[in-house]
Amino acid sequence: MITWRPGLRWLALAVLVGAAGACVPVTVNISFPQEKLDTAAKQIEEGTAQPASAPATPSATAPAAAPPAGTAPPATAPAGTSATASEGRTVDVTPRIDTRSPEVIKATESRRQRRPALREMRSRGCIGESNRGLLEARPGDACGPEVAALIQAENADRHVIYNAFMKDNNIPASDTPRVEAAFAKARQERVRSNEWVQLEDGRWVKKE
Repeated sequence: MITWRPGLRWLALAVLVGAAGACVPVTVNISFPQEKLDTAAKQIEEGTAQPASAPATPSATAPAAAPPAGTAPPATAPAGTSATASEGRTVDVTPRIDTRSPEVIKATESRRQRRPALREMRSRGCIGESNRGLLEARPGDACGPEVAALIQAENADRHVIYNAFMKDNNIPASDTPRVEAAFAKARQERVRSNEWVQLEDGRWVKKE
């Protein structure tokens, strides 16, 4: 049995209060400029465009530099965005994606395997790159029933990439349109001439 003396009881209470105060989380708001999202999406797509069975590429960008000695790292800032802490301190980091996660590896490899078939359907005008970074069917030549299956499978893998990218960077769901726009830009840049792309205003045109 432990007998608490008055002085010790108050000392223990003070220690507990201090410990609780030390554990108060610091709120960090993550905000990426669109150009950084664009750059990260482009690098991710370049990795996906490698030949099938190519070794996994490293994360989209290098990790941020270590903070100066004596300073604490940002509370929840992912490696690489612009994170602003509640006290006003800003840490410059860059969006990234964990290319080693099983989900991303699987999605990336299946996309690589699918690329020749997608290239063929693009050349026939059967599919196009939308302004959301997804595929959509277009009225082309000799477009068979396999087009719908290709679109469904490819878009499912692209959603895996989106979800992993947003999770790894603590990007809120409200920023999904910005992420989609970044990947749409990266993918449309890789489209060849005379293939379908969707403009920001929703119109479909053939790339010049």
